[in-house]
Parts: sequence; C-alpha cells; structure tokens
Amino acid sequence: MNMVPLGNVVEIKGGGTPDKSVTDYWGGNIPWASVKDFKDIALSNTIDRITESGVAASATQVIPAGNIIVPTRMAVGKAAINTIDLAINQDLKALIPSDSLDPRYLLHVLLANARKLEDQATGATVKGIKLDALRNLRIPLPPLPEQKRIAGILDQADALRRLRARALEKLNTLGQAIFQEMFGDGQRLESRKTVSLAEIVKEGTIVTYGIVQAGDEYEDGVPYIRTGDISDGVINQDSLRHTDPTIAAKFNRSKVDAGDIVMSIRATVGTTAIVPPSLAGANLTQGTARISPGPLTNTEFLNSYLQTARMQSWIQRQVKGATFREITLARLRELPVHLPPITMQSEFQNRMSEIRQNVLLLEKGNYVTSSLFASLQHRAFRGEL
Repeated sequence: MNMVPLGNVVEIKGGGTPDKSVTDYWGGNIPWASVKDFKDIALSNTIDRITESGVAASATQVIPAGNIIVPTRMAVGKAAINTIDLAINQDLKALIPSDSLDPRYLLHVLLANARKLEDQATGATVKGIKLDALRNLRIPLPPLPEQKRIAGILDQADALRRLRARALEKLNTLGQAIFQEMFGDGQRLESRKTVSLAEIVKEGTIVTYGIVQAGDEYEDGVPYIRTGDISDGVINQDSLRHTDPTIAAKFNRSKVDAGDIVMSIRATVGTTAIVPPSLAGANLTQGTARISPGPLTNTEFLNSYLQTARMQSWIQRQVKGATFREITLARLRELPVHLPPITMQSEFQNRMSEIRQNVLLLEKGNYVTSSLFASLQHRAFRGEL
C-alpha cells in the first residue's frame, strides 16, 4: 500500500485562547474546543464558547465541520472529527484533508497510530508532540473509494464497540442513583461526622501523586495510570503504558492496590476510578493521585461521595490555572468528608457489589469487541480487508 507523510495530504491549522480577563470575549455563540472536550471521536459540543471579538483578538481559528482535530499537548494520540464549526485552543491542531484523503479514513488512521504518536511526545510534566513529528507520520493512502470502504467497515465496528461502552456507562451511573437514594447529593450527610480526606486514608499511606518521569515505554514493565486512562469511572487498561521497574521502585509511596481510588488532579480534574485486582502493584503519574480508604470508610462509598455534584463543585473551586488546570495535593487532602455510620456505608457497598458483577460481565464482552476492532484496524491498514 502507498505510504505518504501526513503533511503531504493535510493542511494543519493551529488555535489560541482569547484573554480570559476580557469578558466580552467569552460566553458567545462560537464553540471553543480544548483537550477537556475530547470525550468521544466526535466533537459535537464544547464546554466553553467565545465571541466573534474573541476570535478576532486571538490566534484561534474557526474550523469548518468535517475536519479532524488532534491534541498536540496533554492528550497526544486522541483524535476526533468536528461535527460542528468550532474554534480551537493552542493545544489542538486541525487537520484539513486534501481531496485525495477521506476525513473518516484519516480519523481511523490516526487512532490506529495513537501509540506511535504518544511515543514521540516529549516533556517532563506535560507531554507534547512537535508539528514535524505529526507532519512526518507516514500513513497508508489507498485510492479514495477504498478509503471510504475501509472507513465504513471501521465505523460500523466502532459503533458496536461504543454501544457496548454506553451500556456499561449506564450501569455505572446506577451506583450514583443508589447513592442519591441513600444519602442524597451529600447534603443529608452534612450533619454527620466531618473529617478531611487526609484523615480517612489507610494507616501508613497519604493522598499522593506518582512517578515524575516514567521514561520510554518499557515492555512487560510496571503499568502506570495517567489522567487520560480514567474515563467514565473506570481505568482503561488497554491504553496503559509501562515504566522500568527500577523507576517504579523509587515511587513505592504511590503504588496502588486493589480497592484504592485514583483521581485525576490535572487537566480532567476530579475524575475517579477504583483500582481493580488486575492492577494491584501498578503506579501513577504526577497527574493522578492515590486515595487508600481506611477503617472509617470504604471504597464504594468514598468513590461515589467524591463523584457527587457537591464534591465535584468543591474540587473545581480549588482548581488553579486556565490552560494547565490542576488541584494541589495540599488542597485535595483538605476535602471535607461527611461520614455516615459504617453500617450504612457497608449496605451501600453490598448493593454496589451486585452492580460490579454485572459490570464485569459487560467488560468481558467489551474486551472481546475491542480486540476484534483492533484486529480489523491492523488488517485494514495493511490492505488485508
């Protein structure tokens, strides 16, 4: 199959951020995308919006619908097609395909090359990829009708995979419904005993982040959890990277065990997930924190408590930074936890255990579907479909 550098078949456009201190630039009718909007392979909505004067006064550009948007910082390897006209910030690039390249085919090519792009990202704390690395990525370029055929097959397979994922999402949200039924949105708990998050972790542990510089991918090494690996309340084990065991050994303080809670403390601040038994002994990066519940609480209660609207609001109020968002460990350790009796927490945990069993069954199905999709991707870009 004919291989060409990506830069030969796309035009790359950058973005920018209007001055946050100028209110006239914000709250308009133009969607403005950043890394935090990458929740799917379609960009159909954004958290922030800007005005026409905001566009005119900054480096951002409005990208017409139907092009490919990729992060070049913080979430390297992700890609999405914008289904609406939108502006982008400086951490994103728009890829405008030439007439010889189908946009959906390009989307699937980029997603299939996610690991290769991640491997070329550099930076101590925030990983980014240089434009030359993006331009020089070699992609297969069959005739346009063949591109459309491949994209159609992968679209259908991906739709099935995402349908299963949405079913899993709905099952995961059932836990919050049960929490609401038993405890409300945390409001009913305010009359209960209140302690800081730092006071309820397991003896001998602290709320802490992980590895500062994990180094290059290390085959059969120690897996580590990044902010982008936490999605919809679960850790995506397919995307985990691995570090040299000698590096991980220097960060034993942040080694996780089954039943620990991991929280994103950078970029997508506040997302959480429970560490499954299969990841016992894994580690974290600087962008994630470990919370090991002690005897005053239990994993299921604390994880759901952290996800309530009231606690998520508290967390977001502590976040610093506009472009590089983070909550410090010092502030996170002060998070107020209103504790009901442990018997009530145990009842909640028992009900959640039943849900987890069903989640496990769905996850097994998802694993098979994801494996089949990966196999299809591999064959598609080798001309074997």
